[in-house]
Amino acid sequence: MIAFSSGIQTLSFWQRTGRFHFDTILICALLFLLAWGTIMIYSTSAVYAGLRYDNSYYFLQRHLVHIILGFGVIALATLTPYHRWRDWLPLMMLIMLAMLVMVLIPGIGHEVKGGRRWLRIAGFGIQPAELMKIVLIVYLASYLERKRPLIQSFSRGIGPCLLVSGFYMLLILLQPDFGTVVLLSTTVLLMLFVGGCRIWHLLACVSVVASLGAALVMTQAYRMRRILAFLDPWEDPLDSGFQIIQSFIAIGTGGWFGRGLGESRQKLFFLPDAHTDFIFAILSEELGYFWVCALVALFGIFIWRGFWIAWHAQDEFGKYLALGCTSVLSLQVIINLFVVSGMLPTKGMPLPFISAGGSALIMAMICTGILLNISHHIHSPTNTSPPRN
Repeated sequence: MIAFSSGIQTLSFWQRTGRFHFDTILICALLFLLAWGTIMIYSTSAVYAGLRYDNSYYFLQRHLVHIILGFGVIALATLTPYHRWRDWLPLMMLIMLAMLVMVLIPGIGHEVKGGRRWLRIAGFGIQPAELMKIVLIVYLASYLERKRPLIQSFSRGIGPCLLVSGFYMLLILLQPDFGTVVLLSTTVLLMLFVGGCRIWHLLACVSVVASLGAALVMTQAYRMRRILAFLDPWEDPLDSGFQIIQSFIAIGTGGWFGRGLGESRQKLFFLPDAHTDFIFAILSEELGYFWVCALVALFGIFIWRGFWIAWHAQDEFGKYLALGCTSVLSLQVIINLFVVSGMLPTKGMPLPFISAGGSALIMAMICTGILLNISHHIHSPTNTSPPRN
């Protein structure tokens, strides 16, 4: 709370002196979400960490390190003019290509639960697919700005964009990380729609993506089991349906005001991934529906400010960049909540700012920093932006 109060006082000083003009509501929503996530990560992981690592603060300590790193990257992203991302795009695309290829190489890529998605650097795991979300958003924003007059043409407009995006998503699919590919595909289609793509082109793309998705599901047994568990989890309650059933129990027993902070029973080795992808279920059990609604409202405020910034951005690149950053975070929130509540098939998708996970948190903080930098140009008295290249 001291850090939270200090942050608000520093922000107020910057606003009064006229040096910086950032979106105060977005910053407050971010700080509340980070504080809430920190509390829940300790609550959900303490017992597990104590038994596995003989240190009940293990995941909390790692999360605090990630938050410190996150504040570093958010400061850089906030103070860096957002047009610089467009200048750095070729280098970022090459770096991401190298990282996505490296992660597939046995002995270099770190494998967890059958997926080779991490690179181990200095004891920390870096997930290139999370960083690719930022790079893809920058690429789409730059492309839509440059190709605006041609965007309604398939061959000269959206075609090249789809080929480049599809190539990088193929590398992610090979990890395999089907959930991230679905998230990125949806983000790409949404940005193309806002960018002026013809509806029938968009419908054709949706049909192709849906057909490919169905084929990928049917050709992998574990994906089919997830679909069947989604349709009827009680058909196999001890295997494929186990996790979602335990999530239902956690959510259902929380009631309006919950069992109490730290009093969850499902986190006692019943619900897998209690401190990561399914942290929302434990939150529902411990705090109840009233605080769940408050958290959803807080996410709503964050997303509203993100889209507000996109709407009021001073140039097309800023509009598309803010749209992409807000869309990828809001889609992650929606997918996570829908999965945990049984409205979508089970798939690993962290809840932004709340779930444990360094790469996902850093990605979300970078997105927030970009939004804050764009908001600075909106709120600045001079109301100027750097010229387009």
